[in-house]
Parts: sequence; C-alpha cells; structure tokens
Amino acid sequence: MSKNPFVILGISENATRDEAYDAYRALRARFEDKRFAPGEEGAEACARLEEIESAYADVCEIINERDSTGGSNKADYRTQYTEKNLDDADNAIRENRIDDAQKYLDNCTTRTARWHYLQSAIFYRKNWTSDALKQLELACNMEPSNAKYRDAKIAMEKHVKANTTAQESSFYNNGTRQERSYADSTQYQHNRRGCSVCDACSSLICADCCCECMGGDLISCC
Repeated sequence: MSKNPFVILGISENATRDEAYDAYRALRARFEDKRFAPGEEGAEACARLEEIESAYADVCEIINERDSTGGSNKADYRTQYTEKNLDDADNAIRENRIDDAQKYLDNCTTRTARWHYLQSAIFYRKNWTSDALKQLELACNMEPSNAKYRDAKIAMEKHVKANTTAQESSFYNNGTRQERSYADSTQYQHNRRGCSVCDACSSLICADCCCECMGGDLISCC
C-alpha cells in the first residue's frame, strides 16, 4: 500500500500549495548533502530524496484537482496550470527574478521539454553551465525537432568545452550540493581562475546565442 504523500511531507491534507512547497524544500535540504556520503547513508539519502520528490509531485496534483471546479476538465486544468507556471517562469527569467522562476518551475506537476529548457536558463544564470547543458539535452531528447532547443544546446556545448572551469561551476560543486533556489551565485566564484581574452569572447558569443534563443539580443551586431 502506497504511503500517503501528505504524510511523507509532514503536512495536512488541507495544506495550501505554498505550504506543500515549503515542506518539500525543507525535507529536501535535510538529505541533499547526505546523498554523497559513502555506503548505506548515501543510499538511504538518495532513496528518501526520491520519495520526497514523488510525494511532492503527487501532492501538487491532488491540490490542483482539489482547486479545479470542472470535474471532466481536470486534465485540461492541470495542463493549463503547468503552462501558466511555465509562462510565469519564462517572464521571471527575462526580468532576472531567478528565485521566483525556480519556484514556478517547482510548482509544475509535469516536466515537459519546455520545463527543462527553462531550467537550463536558470542554471545558466547561476553559472552552473554543466547542469544547464544536461537540461538542454533532456529538452532536445523530448523534442528533437525543436530548433530553438537544439541551437541552445549547441551553443552551450561550445561554451562548456571552451570553459575549462565549467565543472567547478556545476550544481554539484566538488561533491557538495548547494540550495538551488535561494543560493547567491557569487559564492560559486571563489575557486574560479581569471578569464583570458579567448574565454571572454567565447562566453559573450555563447551568452548572445542563449539570449537570442530566449527572445533577447546581447550583441546587436551578431
């Protein structure tokens, strides 16, 4: 018998969406660092994180259904709710409200190709380039014919290849995972080396490609 997802998160079945989100983040923070521990401790932490992720997804779906007024249109409502969160996340990224954008993505119950594309944009803004590339790969695998995703992936691959410190900028920095939504991206700069002229040029070109994929234009002459 499956365990009640509300029990896993430690919240009431009448909890709001924000209460579910706060509980999910608090629980995840307890096990994120432990997942890298050797042996049984690390394996148990990974299992707990998987359980928490699944429980949060179930709770979000239940809350969405509870808030829906049309019984026969619940599937449509969930799709509309996800798309609204993606639109809000997209707008937040454009306005450089990265923490808000992450919250909108975390509220989505379905991770579509667009979800992974927007997650890559958030990771890129936080300078977690290797993780941004992984998200673009997922987006391309889900929608291989999408030229925007494909072009962004090619640009990111070139950037990661040119940037020898890309691994240091990863979401998983030297085996220690930092809080995703509320971390200050400047804390990831202390181990980085200085940039050469080539590094600066390649970074600007990659940034321009990514901005154009998101509807902007960093370097107007290119």
